[in-house]
Amino acid sequence: MRYGVISDIHGNLVAFERVLDALSERDIGGYLCLGDIVGYGARPNECCELVRELDCVSVVGNHDLAACQPGKERWFTPAARACILWTREVLTDDNREFLATLQATATVGGVELCHGSLADPEAYVTMPDETLSSFALMEQQVCFFGHTHYAEWYVQSEAGKLPVQLGAAAGGTLEIVRGHRYMVNPGAVGQPRDRNSQASFAIYDADNGSVEIVRAGYDVATTQQQIIEAGLPENMAARLLMGV
Repeated sequence: MRYGVISDIHGNLVAFERVLDALSERDIGGYLCLGDIVGYGARPNECCELVRELDCVSVVGNHDLAACQPGKERWFTPAARACILWTREVLTDDNREFLATLQATATVGGVELCHGSLADPEAYVTMPDETLSSFALMEQQVCFFGHTHYAEWYVQSEAGKLPVQLGAAAGGTLEIVRGHRYMVNPGAVGQPRDRNSQASFAIYDADNGSVEIVRAGYDVATTQQQIIEAGLPENMAARLLMGV
């Protein structure tokens, strides 16, 4: 079975629809969502509804939590805080309830899912040593995570050993090898930060043991216009074109 793996949609409906169009051409049998469906972007309800329609296996992101739990936004930057306060106001009751029911971790198709790490859904994993707490908790060979908005993976050749970090900002394919373990970040659908403005996602093939990270261009200008028209901070629009 082939799974579409998506993360950090962040209310960017244009990018999300482009990714789903690309996945529709790849014989996908299921979808895995690594959280942060909302935040930053101007179409949080539409993105929630699309995820719900896909019947994704989803875990919760820190922006999803903040949209449901007043007070958590105090840890955000001023611009991110403004976005989450706006998101909280416009979310429908159904979508707020949906986000509130998401769990921190999940296991499906022989892989584990989390947002930041298995140890802490709000932790950033950007360096090899930051993966070790997750590798120590892993019960499967592969764990998918998001949160950093970087497309990359970490390969651990033996338990307790520092893994090798490999970036995939331009996309790439990972072959899963027996005896190794992997933490894989598919990158961000809605706000990439690896200096590639294209939406990022992954395809996990459970049958042949591979992960492909794919980039897809989308109409950034339309998303920027939506952000500005919603009255959200303009830097949230400007950064999309730079992939930061």
